[in-house]
Amino acid sequence: MSCFPFMQNIEGALCLLAGGGEVALRKARTLASFGARLLVCARAVKEELRPLAVRVAEEYSPSLLEGVRFAVAATDNAALNARVAADCRARGIPVNSADDPDNCDFFFPALVVRGEVTVGISTGGASPALAAALRAYIEGLLPQNVGEIASRAKALRGSLPQAEYIAAVKKLLEEGGIRADQKKPKEGGAAQNVNEKAARNVIKEKTARKQAEGEI
Repeated sequence: MSCFPFMQNIEGALCLLAGGGEVALRKARTLASFGARLLVCARAVKEELRPLAVRVAEEYSPSLLEGVRFAVAATDNAALNARVAADCRARGIPVNSADDPDNCDFFFPALVVRGEVTVGISTGGASPALAAALRAYIEGLLPQNVGEIASRAKALRGSLPQAEYIAAVKKLLEEGGIRADQKKPKEGGAAQNVNEKAARNVIKEKTARKQAEGEI
Protein backbone atom coordinates (compact mmCIF):
# COMPACT_ATOMS: atom_id res chain seq x y z
CA MET A 1 0.00 0.00 0.00
CA SER A 2 1.45 3.34 -1.07
CA CYS A 3 0.53 6.16 1.34
CA PHE A 4 0.89 9.90 0.85
CA PRO A 5 2.63 11.45 3.90
CA PHE A 6 0.34 14.29 4.93
CA MET A 7 1.88 16.47 7.64
CA GLN A 8 -1.04 17.83 9.64
CA ASN A 9 -1.26 20.15 12.62
CA ILE A 10 -3.23 18.25 15.29
CA GLU A 11 -2.66 20.65 18.18
CA GLY A 12 -5.97 20.96 20.01
CA ALA A 13 -7.64 18.29 17.85
CA LEU A 14 -9.89 15.83 19.68
CA CYS A 15 -8.94 12.19 19.17
CA LEU A 16 -10.93 9.21 20.36
CA LEU A 17 -8.53 6.55 21.61
CA ALA A 18 -10.19 3.19 22.21
CA GLY A 19 -7.97 1.13 24.49
CA GLY A 20 -6.09 1.58 27.72
CA GLY A 21 -3.14 -0.82 27.46
CA GLU A 22 0.47 -0.59 26.36
CA VAL A 23 -0.25 -0.06 22.65
CA ALA A 24 -2.77 2.68 23.45
CA LEU A 25 -0.25 4.29 25.79
CA ARG A 26 2.45 4.43 23.11
CA LYS A 27 0.05 5.98 20.63
CA ALA A 28 -1.23 8.42 23.26
CA ARG A 29 2.29 9.60 24.09
CA THR A 30 2.99 10.24 20.42
CA LEU A 31 -0.25 12.13 19.85
CA ALA A 32 0.00 14.12 23.09
CA SER A 33 3.51 15.26 22.16
CA PHE A 34 1.95 16.96 19.12
CA GLY A 35 -0.80 18.61 21.17
CA ALA A 36 -3.77 16.34 20.46
CA ARG A 37 -6.58 16.14 23.04
CA LEU A 38 -7.35 12.53 23.90
CA LEU A 39 -10.73 11.04 24.75
CA VAL A 40 -9.83 7.59 26.06
CA CYS A 41 -12.40 4.82 26.32
CA ALA A 42 -11.53 1.56 28.04
CA ARG A 43 -12.58 -0.38 31.11
CA ALA A 44 -8.99 -0.72 32.29
CA VAL A 45 -6.62 2.19 31.69
CA LYS A 46 -2.92 2.24 32.54
CA GLU A 47 -2.15 4.86 35.17
CA GLU A 48 0.46 6.48 32.89
CA LEU A 49 -2.25 7.03 30.28
CA ARG A 50 -4.79 8.82 32.46
CA PRO A 51 -2.88 12.15 32.76
CA LEU A 52 -2.66 12.32 28.96
CA ALA A 53 -6.44 12.21 28.53
CA VAL A 54 -8.91 15.08 28.74
CA ARG A 55 -11.62 12.52 29.50
CA VAL A 56 -11.83 8.79 30.22
CA ALA A 57 -14.97 6.78 29.43
CA GLU A 58 -15.36 3.18 30.58
CA GLU A 59 -17.34 2.00 27.56
CA TYR A 60 -17.10 2.76 23.86
CA SER A 61 -20.19 4.26 22.30
CA PRO A 62 -20.63 5.80 18.83
CA SER A 63 -21.91 8.93 20.58
CA LEU A 64 -18.35 9.52 21.77
CA LEU A 65 -17.37 10.30 18.18
CA GLU A 66 -19.23 13.62 18.29
CA GLY A 67 -16.68 16.38 17.65
CA VAL A 68 -13.81 13.94 17.12
CA ARG A 69 -11.39 14.80 14.29
CA PHE A 70 -9.73 11.38 14.12
CA ALA A 71 -9.71 8.12 16.06
CA VAL A 72 -7.42 5.29 17.09
CA ALA A 73 -8.67 1.78 17.87
CA ALA A 74 -6.05 0.10 20.02
CA THR A 75 -7.89 -2.38 22.22
CA ASP A 76 -7.01 -6.08 22.55
CA ASN A 77 -10.42 -6.92 21.04
CA ALA A 78 -10.24 -7.17 17.24
CA ALA A 79 -14.03 -7.10 16.88
CA LEU A 80 -14.31 -3.92 18.93
CA ASN A 81 -11.50 -2.29 16.94
CA ALA A 82 -13.33 -3.17 13.72
CA ARG A 83 -16.56 -1.73 15.12
CA VAL A 84 -14.84 1.54 16.02
CA ALA A 85 -13.34 1.69 12.53
CA ALA A 86 -16.72 1.06 10.89
CA ASP A 87 -18.44 3.71 13.02
CA CYS A 88 -15.71 6.24 12.15
CA ARG A 89 -15.84 5.53 8.43
CA ALA A 90 -19.63 5.89 8.44
CA ARG A 91 -19.11 9.40 9.83
CA GLY A 92 -16.17 10.34 7.63
CA ILE A 93 -13.74 10.30 10.58
CA PRO A 94 -10.21 9.04 9.74
CA VAL A 95 -9.31 6.03 11.89
CA ASN A 96 -6.23 3.99 12.72
CA SER A 97 -6.75 0.42 13.87
CA ALA A 98 -3.76 -1.20 15.56
CA ASP A 99 -2.26 -4.15 13.66
CA ASP A 100 -5.13 -4.10 11.14
CA PRO A 101 -4.11 -2.29 7.92
CA ASP A 102 -7.45 -2.98 6.22
CA ASN A 103 -9.21 -0.91 8.89
CA CYS A 104 -6.74 1.97 8.74
CA ASP A 105 -7.31 5.26 6.97
CA PHE A 106 -3.94 6.49 8.19
CA PHE A 107 -0.84 4.97 9.74
CA PHE A 108 1.45 5.99 12.56
CA PRO A 109 4.86 6.58 10.99
CA ALA A 110 8.10 5.82 12.78
CA LEU A 111 9.18 9.32 13.80
CA VAL A 112 12.38 11.27 14.20
CA VAL A 113 11.59 14.59 15.88
CA ARG A 114 14.16 17.29 16.56
CA GLY A 115 12.77 20.74 17.15
CA GLU A 116 10.69 21.77 14.15
CA VAL A 117 12.11 18.97 12.02
CA THR A 118 9.95 15.86 11.82
CA VAL A 119 10.87 12.87 9.68
CA GLY A 120 8.22 10.19 9.28
CA ILE A 121 8.87 6.71 7.88
CA SER A 122 6.06 4.42 6.83
CA THR A 123 5.79 1.13 4.99
CA GLY A 124 2.03 1.50 4.56
CA GLY A 125 1.45 -1.07 7.28
CA ALA A 126 3.58 -3.71 5.52
CA SER A 127 6.32 -3.91 8.15
CA PRO A 128 6.35 -1.68 11.24
CA ALA A 129 9.63 -3.33 12.28
CA LEU A 130 11.27 -2.15 9.05
CA ALA A 131 9.95 1.38 9.58
CA ALA A 132 11.42 1.38 13.11
CA ALA A 133 14.80 0.13 11.82
CA LEU A 134 14.87 2.81 9.12
CA ARG A 135 14.06 5.42 11.76
CA ALA A 136 17.04 4.29 13.81
CA TYR A 137 19.25 4.47 10.72
CA ILE A 138 18.12 8.03 9.92
CA GLU A 139 18.61 9.08 13.55
CA GLY A 140 22.23 8.00 13.21
CA LEU A 141 22.67 10.22 10.14
CA LEU A 142 20.99 13.45 11.22
CA PRO A 143 23.01 15.91 13.30
CA GLN A 144 21.68 16.46 16.80
CA ASN A 145 21.32 20.21 16.14
CA VAL A 146 19.13 19.86 13.04
CA GLY A 147 16.26 21.42 14.99
CA GLU A 148 18.42 24.48 15.65
CA ILE A 149 19.35 24.58 11.96
CA ALA A 150 15.64 24.64 11.09
CA SER A 151 15.04 27.54 13.49
CA ARG A 152 17.88 29.53 11.94
CA ALA A 153 16.59 28.78 8.44
CA LYS A 154 13.12 29.92 9.51
CA ALA A 155 14.54 33.22 10.78
CA LEU A 156 16.25 33.84 7.43
CA ARG A 157 13.15 33.06 5.36
CA GLY A 158 11.84 36.15 3.59
CA SER A 159 14.88 38.22 4.44
CA LEU A 160 16.90 37.24 1.37
CA PRO A 161 16.28 36.76 -2.34
CA GLN A 162 15.33 33.14 -3.06
CA ALA A 163 18.67 32.10 -4.57
CA GLU A 164 20.60 33.63 -1.66
CA TYR A 165 18.23 32.04 0.86
CA ILE A 166 18.74 28.57 -0.65
CA ALA A 167 22.50 29.08 -0.55
CA ALA A 168 22.30 30.23 3.09
CA VAL A 169 20.27 27.16 4.07
CA LYS A 170 22.77 24.87 2.36
CA LYS A 171 25.54 26.60 4.29
CA LEU A 172 23.69 26.02 7.56
CA LEU A 173 23.40 22.32 6.69
CA GLU A 174 27.09 22.09 5.85
CA GLU A 175 27.97 23.74 9.16
CA GLY A 176 25.89 21.03 10.81
CA GLY A 177 27.77 18.30 8.97
CA ILE A 178 25.37 17.72 6.06
CA ARG A 179 26.26 18.36 2.43
CA ALA A 180 23.03 19.35 0.68
CA ASP A 181 24.41 18.15 -2.67
CA GLN A 182 26.14 15.09 -1.25
CA LYS A 183 26.04 12.08 -3.54
CA LYS A 184 25.21 8.59 -2.36
CA PRO A 185 28.42 6.94 -1.10
CA LYS A 186 29.77 4.01 -3.04
CA GLU A 187 29.03 0.54 -1.71
CA GLY A 188 31.57 -0.23 0.96
CA GLY A 189 32.92 3.33 0.94
CA ALA A 190 34.30 4.90 4.10
CA ALA A 191 31.39 7.35 4.50
CA GLN A 192 28.86 4.56 4.15
CA ASN A 193 30.70 2.39 6.66
CA VAL A 194 30.76 5.23 9.21
CA ASN A 195 27.04 5.95 8.70
CA GLU A 196 26.09 2.28 8.97
CA LYS A 197 28.14 1.89 12.15
CA ALA A 198 26.41 4.89 13.70
CA ALA A 199 23.03 3.56 12.66
CA ARG A 200 23.76 0.11 14.13
CA ASN A 201 24.70 1.74 17.44
CA VAL A 202 21.41 3.66 17.50
CA ILE A 203 19.46 0.49 16.68
CA LYS A 204 21.14 -1.35 19.56
CA GLU A 205 20.28 1.47 21.97
CA LYS A 206 16.66 1.53 20.82
CA THR A 207 16.34 -2.21 21.14
CA ALA A 208 17.81 -2.12 24.61
CA ARG A 209 15.21 0.44 25.68
CA LYS A 210 12.49 -1.67 24.04
CA GLN A 211 11.02 1.24 22.15
CA ALA A 212 8.37 0.17 19.70
CA GLU A 213 6.83 3.36 18.34
CA GLY A 214 6.81 2.22 14.74
CA GLU A 215 3.72 0.04 14.94
CA ILE A 216 0.73 0.50 12.69
